[in-house]
Amino acid sequence: MGNRMEPIRERDKIIEIKEMLKKNKKYRDYVLFVCGINFGLRIGDLLKLRIKDVINSVGEIRETFEIVEQKTNKRNVIKINQQAKQAIQLLNKKTEITNDQTNYLIYNTRDQTKNISRVQAYKLVKKWCQQVGLKNLPVGTHTLRKTWGYHAHKNGISIETIQAKYKHANTSTTRHYLGIEQKDVNKAYDKVNL
Repeated sequence: MGNRMEPIRERDKIIEIKEMLKKNKKYRDYVLFVCGINFGLRIGDLLKLRIKDVINSVGEIRETFEIVEQKTNKRNVIKINQQAKQAIQLLNKKTEITNDQTNYLIYNTRDQTKNISRVQAYKLVKKWCQQVGLKNLPVGTHTLRKTWGYHAHKNGISIETIQAKYKHANTSTTRHYLGIEQKDVNKAYDKVNL
């Protein structure tokens, strides 16, 4: 598959990364990872999120938020699921991020008015994956977005729905993007087995 970034396919590795980040009190990184794999956004859009996008003025986590995607300039409504809510709540409890609603959600630890860079996010994702034994998996920031789509598909969400979420032109682009391999197609043959 060359240099293309891959999703994290093993659910136990996802759990391992989450537990490692919480254990090490890396709450901002935990939010980056959990929101990254649950929102399915491109890294540029994820890093642009501010506290006010996900937490309202009375400190409650929103059900949804809307963004205009940088790359496509299209509107996208994101549902904040339970895992993402818990991650944001944990970050808020440990760091009181709601003190300034204009601060970034994925903030620079030296200056909360700034977000982390794409390069820093890339280094973090690569490090986490290596720490849990995914050393040979080509990973990067796109791994987070692809992980959402891969697991959505594995959980029975149609390719057409994932295509619509990603704003892809066709389903073959989405299949290729998700890294659906021949072994996945072979499993479908085995399941149908009429």
